[in-house]
Amino acid sequence: MEFDFEQIAENLRNQSYTYLGSGSGRKVFDMGNGFAVKVAKNRKGIAQNKAEYDICKSGAPDVFARIIKVSEHFDLLIMEKAEKLEDFSVVLKHFNVRNFKELFKLKEFRELSYTYGLLPDDLVRRDSWGTINGTPVIIDYGFTAQVRNRYYFPF
Repeated sequence: MEFDFEQIAENLRNQSYTYLGSGSGRKVFDMGNGFAVKVAKNRKGIAQNKAEYDICKSGAPDVFARIIKVSEHFDLLIMEKAEKLEDFSVVLKHFNVRNFKELFKLKEFRELSYTYGLLPDDLVRRDSWGTINGTPVIIDYGFTAQVRNRYYFPF
């Protein structure tokens, strides 16, 4: 699928997209076509967009929402749009565990943290997850240890 980043920027200026949420470095909008656009607000957001892109393009497992395209300077990132996760129990049930402790004992989750520099505290946030076709996926995975150390706690 092709995306015109100039048109996307124009749609953002015209407030043509539905606002979904924001964090310290990015705002997220529903493009209305099954995709969401993450807009960097600052250097932190650009770093988070780049981290997500790098993770996705490294052959990451399906537990991550797919990145479809990213702008040249990583200020815009297009991702599969997931439905909001209303309750974290959906994730626990999907992985057949009873609590966070059991979830992070799973080899799959230990490897996610280690391989991609993901922070366990971030992975247990409900807002980091969504569902696509009823399956839980991580939708916010740009706040890696590397991004945190470089842009948030550089001392």
